[in-house]
Amino acid sequence: MPNEILNAGVLNQEILAFLRLDELDYTAAAAKFGKAALPFLSELINSNDENLATKAAYLAGYIDDSTVKDVLQSAITNKFTTVRIAAAHGAQRLDAASGQAVLDKALDDHDPGVVKIALKSAVQLKVDKNLKAKISKISTDFADGVVKAVAVDLLKKIN
Repeated sequence: MPNEILNAGVLNQEILAFLRLDELDYTAAAAKFGKAALPFLSELINSNDENLATKAAYLAGYIDDSTVKDVLQSAITNKFTTVRIAAAHGAQRLDAASGQAVLDKALDDHDPGVVKIALKSAVQLKVDKNLKAKISKISTDFADGVVKAVAVDLLKKIN
């Protein structure tokens, strides 16, 4: 047990060092750290450090593991807009059902950046048809004109 704690501490320090870099290669870091990083990334996502929380959410989205959906599901309701954007972006790397669940929440967001990324991720993940009702609502009711226009264009492609 003490070795596991020590190893987790070393891993956490490596993750922190990575996240503090200016230019990040999320793909390489996801391959290096893998699913063992997810508990610590979840902790960072729920912290009060917006920058680290955002980078942690992006990194989580690049990790190939079935539990990433839980991390992104939590991140999509984060208090920081940038974290929610990262979660909406990461949803496109999940399986269709898990990604759709994250995007379903993201499309209810009030922030135009979150909704715009969620719309793009829905197309990437090919779940836009499944989210048609929400996209339709955005195309008529959303306050931001740019996001509204993106939703209108997307609806034309869906129909």
